[in-house]
Amino acid sequence: MSTANELGPLVRRWGLPVKQLPSATAGADELKPFFASILKEALPFIDGAAPKTSSSDAKKLWKSKGAKSSPDSAAKVEVLERVISAKELQAVASKHGIKSKVDEETWAVRLSVHEDAAKKGTASWDEFDHSFRLEHGKTEMAFTPNVIGANEAQRWDCTGIELEEAGQSWDRFQLVVEEMRHKIGRPILKDRTFPVLQLSCAVKEGTGAQEFVIVSIPVPDFATSDKANLSKEKGAQIAYYVSVERIRKLDDGKVEWLLGTASDATGVLPLWIQDKALVGIVWKDVPMFLGWIAKERGKSGAKVSSAPPADSGAKEEAESVPQVTTGVATGPTVAVSEGAAVEEIVPPKESAPEVTTGVETGKTAEESKGEATAESAQGSAKV
Repeated sequence: MSTANELGPLVRRWGLPVKQLPSATAGADELKPFFASILKEALPFIDGAAPKTSSSDAKKLWKSKGAKSSPDSAAKVEVLERVISAKELQAVASKHGIKSKVDEETWAVRLSVHEDAAKKGTASWDEFDHSFRLEHGKTEMAFTPNVIGANEAQRWDCTGIELEEAGQSWDRFQLVVEEMRHKIGRPILKDRTFPVLQLSCAVKEGTGAQEFVIVSIPVPDFATSDKANLSKEKGAQIAYYVSVERIRKLDDGKVEWLLGTASDATGVLPLWIQDKALVGIVWKDVPMFLGWIAKERGKSGAKVSSAPPADSGAKEEAESVPQVTTGVATGPTVAVSEGAAVEEIVPPKESAPEVTTGVETGKTAEESKGEATAESAQGSAKV
């Protein structure tokens, strides 16, 4: 197993090109090693932010940015940051044959611990499981105001796949490509479309404490796929986020909710401004979700998980996700900043690298714009 200090090529902001995704008809023999490679990177990496063992020194890699609170969440939300240098990432790229310009990655993490109860200010385990593991896309559409389009573009049959990683047995795998479209400040900023390969799985029942993880990896060139929808709409501005999310039951019965993400909304806004904004807003989806789920309970009672057997590859409890077509004119768009009209010409991004492995006062105008842009990226990564 890898350690939190070891960086791999898969769970990275640079993502995976379409040609490196599993074939549409891939069976267990092809999918299992691919899943294992992703978990081998993702699990120790996110564990470093909230180690399961007190003996781990991995948290030294993460810098605390304080705790946040909200009336909608009974629990405070701890925020952490980890900056992975371009030098470190270049070493990973060189090792795995990735030939592309490499930028540093700033990972923003949020950590919160909640009472396992279907009541105001918190949520039950079943609500977390149903909302995030089983109905990711629907949940995000429901409680994130700036999500204006969603499409599950592709799904693989993961029937019967089980594997061991990080000392645990994992099953109930799902692998999909999701496209999410976010409005982030029309007419100043163009909408952003985030295509991601998303892997989810859970600890096998009876083998350990309840836990599931969701790993999202960008697919920058998904518009070239015949399965693309939102990504190939006229004027679509592709953006990227990578994230690892872990939700688990603790020994005291509470629910720990941990998410780490790095993103690039592309366009002309510098990454350092986006990164600064992301660290400042990453915690907000916790009270946003808890406020939403409380209202849902008031309507018709909380939904609970009714997961099918571990060997079921069927799409679980999910209705079709609404697809929203919001064509945006191609070419330069006119953006207004501080009253002055400026032409936002989004520079072309390099092709996806190949991976050889299985409003506050005192803010500047750019920082405020960065926060709006980061809100978009964070919104896609939140669940």
